[in-house]
Amino acid sequence: MSRSTVQARLTHSALEQTTDGEIDEAAGYADSEVLICQQYVVYSATFQVPTFYFTIHDSQGAPLSLDELLSTSLFHRFGFKGLEKSGSALTLPTSSFPLLSQGDHPTLNTPCWYLHPCETAPAVEELLKEKGKVRERVVNVIETWMLIVGNVIGL
Repeated sequence: MSRSTVQARLTHSALEQTTDGEIDEAAGYADSEVLICQQYVVYSATFQVPTFYFTIHDSQGAPLSLDELLSTSLFHRFGFKGLEKSGSALTLPTSSFPLLSQGDHPTLNTPCWYLHPCETAPAVEELLKEKGKVRERVVNVIETWMLIVGNVIGL
């Protein structure tokens, strides 16, 4: 599954001009550059769960760095608080796997960013147990996965 979306980059002035500690995202995106985002949902054979892959390019076609990605409208502002950042990944301090990383798209073999799927199955299972119903298992897994990813990514 894939789609193209248009994203915006939050301007530095909006990040700096906070009155009560909040970011005025609407003002920050108002005069921002248009970014093109390719999004993919790919099944991970290794982890046996859906995985979210994406690329974001600026108006000149250049891919964005990690810092630039985090200032786009793709991510919820609160989605990555408390994570350790390197040049190519975001990791929870207690995790051995990154939450957000770079790698080749498994089908297209092109460089992409992706949300690492290693903890997806336990998270989906935990939420499905809370629902208590296992009626349409595949549909429930996909809906639950989208709920989890939607907490970080603006789907």
